[in-house]
Amino acid sequence: MARIYLLDGTNLLYRAYHAVQGLRTSQGLPTHAVFGFVTMVLRLLREHRPDGLIAVFDAPGPNHRHALFPDYKANREATPEDLVVQIPYVRRAVRALGIPEAVVSGVEADDVLATLAARFAGAGHEVVVVTGDKDLCQIVGPGVRLLDTMRDRFTGPAEVVERLGVPAGRVVDLLALTGDAVDNVPGIPGVGPATAAGWLSEYGTLEDVVAAAPRIKGKRGQALAEWGERVLANRALVTARTDVPVPLPEASLAPPEADRPALSALLRELEFHRLLADLDLEREPAPALATPAAAAETPLPAAWLALVPGDEGQPWGVATGAGEAATVSMDALPEAWAERLADPGVPVVGWGLQEARARLARRGQVLAGIRLDGEVAGYLLAPGRRAYPLAELARDRGIEIDPGDPAGAARGALAAAGRLEAELEAQGLLGLYREIENPLIPILADMEVRGVRVDREALGRLGAEYGERLADLEARLLAEAGEPFNPQSPKQLARVLFEVLKLPATKRTATGYSTDASVLEELALSHPLPALVLEHRSLAKLKNSFIDVLPALADPGTSRIHARFHQTVAATGRLSSSNPNLQNIPVKGEEGRRIREAFVAAPGGRLVSADYSQVELRILAHLSGDAALLEVFRVGRDVHAETASRIFGVPLAEVDPRMRREAKTVNFGILYGMSPFGLARQLGIGLEPARAAIDAYFRQFPGVRAYLEGLVARATETGYAETLFGRRRPLPELASRNRTQRDFGERMAINTPIQGTAADLIKRAMIRTAKALAEAGLGGGLVLQVHDELVLEVPEAEAEAARALMVAAMAGAAELTVPLAVESAVGANWFEAH
Repeated sequence: MARIYLLDGTNLLYRAYHAVQGLRTSQGLPTHAVFGFVTMVLRLLREHRPDGLIAVFDAPGPNHRHALFPDYKANREATPEDLVVQIPYVRRAVRALGIPEAVVSGVEADDVLATLAARFAGAGHEVVVVTGDKDLCQIVGPGVRLLDTMRDRFTGPAEVVERLGVPAGRVVDLLALTGDAVDNVPGIPGVGPATAAGWLSEYGTLEDVVAAAPRIKGKRGQALAEWGERVLANRALVTARTDVPVPLPEASLAPPEADRPALSALLRELEFHRLLADLDLEREPAPALATPAAAAETPLPAAWLALVPGDEGQPWGVATGAGEAATVSMDALPEAWAERLADPGVPVVGWGLQEARARLARRGQVLAGIRLDGEVAGYLLAPGRRAYPLAELARDRGIEIDPGDPAGAARGALAAAGRLEAELEAQGLLGLYREIENPLIPILADMEVRGVRVDREALGRLGAEYGERLADLEARLLAEAGEPFNPQSPKQLARVLFEVLKLPATKRTATGYSTDASVLEELALSHPLPALVLEHRSLAKLKNSFIDVLPALADPGTSRIHARFHQTVAATGRLSSSNPNLQNIPVKGEEGRRIREAFVAAPGGRLVSADYSQVELRILAHLSGDAALLEVFRVGRDVHAETASRIFGVPLAEVDPRMRREAKTVNFGILYGMSPFGLARQLGIGLEPARAAIDAYFRQFPGVRAYLEGLVARATETGYAETLFGRRRPLPELASRNRTQRDFGERMAINTPIQGTAADLIKRAMIRTAKALAEAGLGGGLVLQVHDELVLEVPEAEAEAARALMVAAMAGAAELTVPLAVESAVGANWFEAH
């Protein structure tokens, strides 16, 4: 006797779809139902070890029940789109797991399951039907049980009575009386399972119950009499047939044996990396991806050279398309390889080529002809990942790499680069890569090597001054609180605010009352301590993040900081930096001024800064085509004052600073999909005035409203947002059932095309600036990129020429329907230049 398990595949698929939420690949493909289904099946195999396993799915199209009752399942909603796309992957998973399928055209899964259960039980086998469908309780009997894996519950004959109040042989009668809302089978109005079970217990069969209608008093008896003919007809609709001609799948009486390469390829494609590890499939050879079809066959020119840098002090791998490969030391790079790397005519591919160029440059060597960096290519294809390691991206494309073999890794990088380039082309991203991301790699490497000089002595003096100011603030905090506490500890601060000082607690978190900036700003209106805490936080952050850190990061000999610039972090396309994070250096105010003054040019040099003015609003005007907004920028009016005049209904001459400030907040809030609630909080006004301000804005700029609504609709349809230059950001949140996640997705659908286009613009400006300086034969080069600003360090005599070239490069970075305004200056330090 064998233990045969029958999977109600359709039931399990829907349960998995509703049980797991939010999973998508980096390309935006929903995968939560597949993941849930595969996980349930793997658990079943692991915990129950069936002797045989068959998966049963519904066949598409009508069946015999539709002929009996045309309205059968007429009210059932269409299968959700994000489930429809997952069904083929579920069927692939079943096949890859080695599980035979039983699908019969024109027959529902319940009938196939009932037929197979009867057949196997009749042959003396033990049958377990894996389902959560209570209707299948009708097939429970000798040798046949149900298993609900989500509740870990078996249902045998005794459990059927316990669950439904009738034995298995009466389940069909029960269902006929109560109907089935899911399948649109009408039952007796007002009669539920308990009443129906009571009638069957008292009167016997379904026919006996219908015949007893005159003896049943009240409305229920009347309803039974009226609906008697219908419930008798229902029996044929709710009975699971056991006579369906089901071809017995091969290997149905043997434990399933997975096709490991096929399963490995599928799990990689779906990015189920944890399952790959759990099943020990990470190193399983897998075929190349089928999409794009050309990727696996991309010919690699013999002239291509692959370079994979090792960790500091470790060997590097090099290889060529002609089959050469070697493990080399950067301390003694063979001359033949060094010459090839320095030849701009030799196309170089690899991983981490920005770092490779920087490290080679420090040794006096050159990396010239960069063609494709797999890390950057992987980022463009899937901007939502945390990292883009060679081994993982290569494995996703069917290429196994041994990290301990640098030469072999270089060979793998060469093959992976060809496939990545083909994928970029197939997804319309190759132009973006070649025109923006790839030319930027050597520029960022050169910026890192060049570095920017800081005045360490000035920073030391500033650090001492900040230390004294913080000590003074701490003494004042002690006096206000009446007891010592750490203002950087939310727990200690909450106790002082809400228990010692008895200030009103307005916002809770998972661990207690909030002490975030918005809470402190509100409390500062009624007590001096919260304002002191805010000042302490600001000074401490500046001191700990920059004033104390910058001198430590500077080279002792040159006083230059060599920050790292990253292309593959921000999903919008923005560059980021580390050691230090230059993006967080304050721009405005006294504190920002003093820190920026510490960034200085070398003796005999000058810093040149150029900054886009209101670039995101100009991009919005171009993309939306709103006539009023276009006019503001074309004639050069103050966009914030103009907006204030329009939304407050006053002449431009009567706009005061408060109105302009609030209009500025509205202008930028619109860019970020800010809600009325968010605007109210930011401006410190009521919800209704905030809503009125946003409504007034959209009345004045109707083209903007139509454009933003179109962005959300388009991103919802395609699954991604796109910039003017074709950069894409997948937005799986738009398909989430979680309202918070969906709202986030809508904000990103609005913000990404605008902020992402601004990111592309500044990158194009960097490329144009570097090219212009080189063609003009000017010295120096780019040293900083922060937000919408570029900073050069050049010889003093060339500063004005360099400034003019950079302004022209930035202004011409794109042809928009409004001018790109650029503000620039020259100075001995960053503050003067800004």
